[in-house]
Amino acid sequence: MQNPFHQHLDELNELLVDMARRVSDAIERASAALLEGDTEAAEAVVAEDQHVNALQFRVDDRIIELMTQYDAVASDLRFVLGAVRISVDLERMGDLAKHVAKSVLLRTPAAVVPDSLRPDFAAMGAAAVRVAEKLVVVLEEQDHLQATQMGLDDDELDAIQERIHAQLPGLGYGPQTAGDVALLARFFERFGDHAVRISHQVVYAVTGDVHLDRS
Repeated sequence: MQNPFHQHLDELNELLVDMARRVSDAIERASAALLEGDTEAAEAVVAEDQHVNALQFRVDDRIIELMTQYDAVASDLRFVLGAVRISVDLERMGDLAKHVAKSVLLRTPAAVVPDSLRPDFAAMGAAAVRVAEKLVVVLEEQDHLQATQMGLDDDELDAIQERIHAQLPGLGYGPQTAGDVALLARFFERFGDHAVRISHQVVYAVTGDVHLDRS
């Protein structure tokens, strides 16, 4: 029979997985809203972010409970301390999805993304969704091997951001459009960076190995 401490560790991880699933759904819906100008979907992403924030507080409460009521061995402590950092990164990923959605609401009824850049942002949204979906699996299964590959997925987001930035000077956009585009690309790029940071925490929790963060 599982002891209470490890049961609570499993419950803590379930909270993190729940956060990750919500963040994955948020970036998928925000990306679609961005390309389709769907203000209803954008409003839903903004509203749902409060649930991610609430889950972070639940994670904090559970961590305090674990740290004050039990004597943990080193591997368990790595997981508990990692959970602190993971919840922060997940909350920030949720915020970045919310920022994408808010961009849609800010510029409606005009499109935020110019037609010439729609393929790049479609690719960026798809890459962010893949990163988020993989992150759910990494957290749910504590899959440290897949976690070590997260940086490769993030590289795609970095490459698309660089491609977007390289195009901006020659497309003749005004400062508002250019600023919107640069910020949106940054939101997606940072989304991937936080996923990489989380994957490093999973690797550390499982193996004790330290992977330097590139973000």
